[in-house]
Amino acid sequence: PSTAQLMQQFYRQRATTQPMGRAQALRQAQLALLEGTAAPAAAPPAAFAETGRGASRPGAGSDAAPFTPAPARPYARPYFWAPFILMGNWL
Repeated sequence: PSTAQLMQQFYRQRATTQPMGRAQALRQAQLALLEGTAAPAAAPPAAFAETGRGASRPGAGSDAAPFTPAPARPYARPYFWAPFILMGNWL
């Protein structure tokens, strides 16, 4: 669901009356997920609601508090939007 939201935001930014570049459109789409301004189609999987930084690696200690998503910003965790990059020549 978060990838669909990111791509919808990306192409929405690209199709506006004042189109922006690809990098800026991706940035705006990522910010929309981070800030919660993109309307999510569904809530993120429950497994991500209680996972703290480093919790997926056994024995990995961390002083960081577990990640708890805000209901208004379910995709704020970088897991959902950070791994996307632009590639290709876009001809």
